[in-house]
Amino acid sequence: MPLKLEHRVRLADARAHLVEIETTVHDEAKLPSPLTLFMPVWTPGSYLVREYARHVEGLTAERDGAALPIRKVRKNAWQCDPGGAHAVTVRYRLYCNELTVRTNHVDDTHAYLNGAATFLAVCGAEQAPSRVLLAVPEGWRVATALPPAAGDVPLGHVGFDAPDLDTLVDCPIEVGTHREVELDVLGVAHRYAVHPAGEMEDANLRRLVADTRTLLETEAKLFGGFPYERYLIQLHLSPRGRGGLEHKTSCTLLASPQSFQSREGYLDLLSLVAHEVFHAWNVKRLRPEGLTPYRYEGENYTRLLWWFEGGTSYYDWRVLRLSGLASVPEYLGHLADEIAYLDATPGRLAHSLEEASFDAWIKLYRPDENSANSTVSYYRKGEVVCALLDMELRARTGGRVGVDHVLRYLWEHHGAREVPVPEDGMLALFERVAEVSLGDVFEPWVRGTAELPYESTLAKLGMTLERGPRVDAPKGSLGLRLRGDGGRVMVASVLRGAAGQRGGIDPGDELVSVGGRRLESTSLDAVLGGRDAGEVVEVVVARDGRTRTLAVALDEARRDRVRISVDAQATPAQRALFAGWLGEAHPAWGNP
Repeated sequence: MPLKLEHRVRLADARAHLVEIETTVHDEAKLPSPLTLFMPVWTPGSYLVREYARHVEGLTAERDGAALPIRKVRKNAWQCDPGGAHAVTVRYRLYCNELTVRTNHVDDTHAYLNGAATFLAVCGAEQAPSRVLLAVPEGWRVATALPPAAGDVPLGHVGFDAPDLDTLVDCPIEVGTHREVELDVLGVAHRYAVHPAGEMEDANLRRLVADTRTLLETEAKLFGGFPYERYLIQLHLSPRGRGGLEHKTSCTLLASPQSFQSREGYLDLLSLVAHEVFHAWNVKRLRPEGLTPYRYEGENYTRLLWWFEGGTSYYDWRVLRLSGLASVPEYLGHLADEIAYLDATPGRLAHSLEEASFDAWIKLYRPDENSANSTVSYYRKGEVVCALLDMELRARTGGRVGVDHVLRYLWEHHGAREVPVPEDGMLALFERVAEVSLGDVFEPWVRGTAELPYESTLAKLGMTLERGPRVDAPKGSLGLRLRGDGGRVMVASVLRGAAGQRGGIDPGDELVSVGGRRLESTSLDAVLGGRDAGEVVEVVVARDGRTRTLAVALDEARRDRVRISVDAQATPAQRALFAGWLGEAHPAWGNP
């Protein structure tokens, strides 16, 4: 292909979080006229239009060393007339001060650059190759999945080549003082790049590397091997948040430095690793039609995120269990917590999994005070539904087929062959593998909004489910979700139909007192203690600079505690199905 791009990147002012980009577009013949360059508005794996171009400053163009007029023609695109030239150079500054897995962050210790948020592309030439040349400060190193540049690289630079825009977007770059460690998994080279370098103790890093090897061995066996020749895990340790973003041959993770201080925190970190690497198969290569090919200037719609994200969430903890890094009771405790979360989300009765998948662009990534009432997470409900589908498959086929078999079929017939999964094809795929009818569960669970039949499905594998309030919970409830704000207690959301809504409490209210007792924290336990359901309490709120006194009749305490146990009277067949599902019997049943 004659057209190609070269991107030179230099840290302009790390303390001001600025980098300078110089992009030169070359063509062996002559450049198209007009020449339109654009910056993606989103990045695959994070389904929200993020408007990366808002961080571009001072964009200029030149041709043959002379200034070339260039104008903005869309929110994320610029256009110029090359006038028959073979090359045009565009320069701009980029503000980078958002430490997440899908944005850019630059300071005096590192630069983390996502391709979609950093580089320009030529409209209509998304398949054009690119070269990235990084001016690396002395003592810094580079971690990226981009292949090293072929041929000579200018002095003082490190170079990488991308065959097309997809690859450039798919390989974020970490430049800095991070720590690196290699690990071999089933003969395939993997590497951790950890920033900041001194944030993790040696013993914790050794533990994480060893457990990562165990996790990835388990995942590779599910699919029949790795789909890549090498893989990079970029791990940022920061209290600013938690998250992950998948790529074909790498992933970026953001986790708390405190992750190693508790069993719960460490299992959460391992589940994050398992989730993002699992995506190397499920969504990066095995893709739905709606995400094939990627279109970078607008939303890409699919109704299948319940499988590609929710199913991956199902497997992240299931892989922990199958690899032996989480016990059977720990896994069931996690699944119970996810069910409890859904129980506390009225939106599960208003928004189906397919609808939630399709609406990711306007709902999941843009939560507001009504989100709990109007939508449901395709991650969390998708995980629970995939668990229930796994149980149903095993029960209906006598243990012959589970979701693992569906996963392997999807990989071999779609992912490995790069054949997109039809948007309306999942039910047929499940039924083809299982050779049993599943329409009776797909319709209400995936396409509908009915309550999920936890008890009846769990019972097929010898389990029981119990719901109830916390042992120390008050007997009455207001049905509010609260947040702190500089010492004030604010109403984040009001559950639809709950006591607070009936009594006139609004999202955004400051909750001043309940029953004559001032709020000292975001927990209502102290002010509701000793009060019964049905009792009317006086609630004082502040709204728009005025206080209001409301009379609110309390609901019964929310049954926000869920427990999954096993039935002591479970049959041998039920116990065998359970062991096939989680890899071993529940310890409460003892050894067979």
